[in-house]
Amino acid sequence: MTPAPSPAPRLLRIFMDAHVHVYPAYDLPAFLLAALDHMPRLAPTDQRILCLAERSNHAFFQSLAQDEIALPPETWRIVAWDPDGAVKIRHRPTHRDLWIVAGRQIATREKLEVCSLFSDAPVPDGMNARETIRAVRDEAGGLPALDWAFGKWLFARGKLVKTLFGTTPDLLLIDTAMRPRGTPPPTVYADALRAGRPILAGSDPLAAPVEQTQPGRYGVTFQLPAPEDPSTIVAPLRAFLSAPHPAPLPTFGTRDTLLRALLRRRRAAAADRSPRP
Repeated sequence: MTPAPSPAPRLLRIFMDAHVHVYPAYDLPAFLLAALDHMPRLAPTDQRILCLAERSNHAFFQSLAQDEIALPPETWRIVAWDPDGAVKIRHRPTHRDLWIVAGRQIATREKLEVCSLFSDAPVPDGMNARETIRAVRDEAGGLPALDWAFGKWLFARGKLVKTLFGTTPDLLLIDTAMRPRGTPPPTVYADALRAGRPILAGSDPLAAPVEQTQPGRYGVTFQLPAPEDPSTIVAPLRAFLSAPHPAPLPTFGTRDTLLRALLRRRRAAAADRSPRP
């Protein structure tokens, strides 16, 4: 008797904002609710994910994972901890879940931004870009990525981005909502498509308190096999993003207009100059 074919694996649809900062000035419940409201959910099994890009002086993920952040218990509760670096939060009134995934952003000597996806391990700022990428991969255990930022992919640094991408097989790219609509994509994006590497997308909230409404405004969507343990998400995400991709990942949401992007930068600069309490 011919054995019955194995059933096709169950797929999860993912909506992922791949570049998220959480600043102390934010109202955290408002921040989380904004992410849920911005990110689609077309079926109950769809997963919403925020990938953090924490700077060296921030420790939001550690505080969240260790239950040191006092979210209103009647509204929010933690429903899963993935030991590989993620926490799932549930908005109790609407039964909507949101994964918060560990990640770091490191400033290099050349003033590029290197992200360490799926790892909260610290990597020091100030090393050159190649050393930083190596430290992300080999010491922190993260997946290295370069995120687009105003002016940082132009001229000599733009050439460096292309060189780094061309000589680092596991390096990913992250588009951000700050790249104004209507502007041509960086040429390295075409390199990524030819290489079969996914281009991620993220909202990139800035330091001004009003930016707490930004998470989930821009991201990528895709499907991956559902993990056997529904309290885990990092391993399948890492495997998916490390595999070849013959087509670009679809995006959801939208990037800023040039005027909006400049206004956001101006507000963030003012917030950086404000005296801290």
